[in-house]
Amino acid sequence: MAKLKLNMSRMNPAQLIAKADLTLPKIAPDAPATPPVPNMVARAVALKAARDKAKADNDAYEAAKVGLRSLKEARDSSADELRLEHNVMGLALEAETRGDPIALSATGYDLADDNTTPLGAPEKIENFRLSAGDDPGSLDGSFDPDDAAYVYELQFTTVDPIKGPWENCPSTTVSVFRLTNLTSGQRVWARARGVGTKGAGPWSDAYTKIVP
Repeated sequence: MAKLKLNMSRMNPAQLIAKADLTLPKIAPDAPATPPVPNMVARAVALKAARDKAKADNDAYEAAKVGLRSLKEARDSSADELRLEHNVMGLALEAETRGDPIALSATGYDLADDNTTPLGAPEKIENFRLSAGDDPGSLDGSFDPDDAAYVYELQFTTVDPIKGPWENCPSTTVSVFRLTNLTSGQRVWARARGVGTKGAGPWSDAYTKIVP
């Protein structure tokens, strides 16, 4: 006696639904077609009802998964932004307090273990670079950070990179910055130096760029 190879336990919901969509038209075909096996109308109705419920629940589950994926992406993005703000806040607190452990211990952040030898004054800034900014009249800059610096001073001139005069820019606690409100087509020279607990380091070599 022949038997059917069902193996339904190995099928996922989508496969079970697809199998029902394949078999129902064969078991209970529309008139005037003749079904291959008689007396299966009631069973076909039950199978169709179970198929419809499984399809509705599976669709709801898949829609929820899409929603959960979007929620996870939003959660992770917000966490990344908050992590960045924590790091920026920490650098700002260190710069503002000049590394005073008493003041820093009152901020709610943990103090790092101090197992290092005190650093001297920052060294000369290396790899100072300028590039065109995204907006007209702006330049983006970067340089190698110095562990001995808690803040960086920036200057630029449009006159003479040797004699100046140099104009001060807002200081930064990170080794990237942006110069804005410049005149497009004008040549600009810029430089930076690090400032630490042992004083300021030497100015970097001046780097020049035409303002876009």
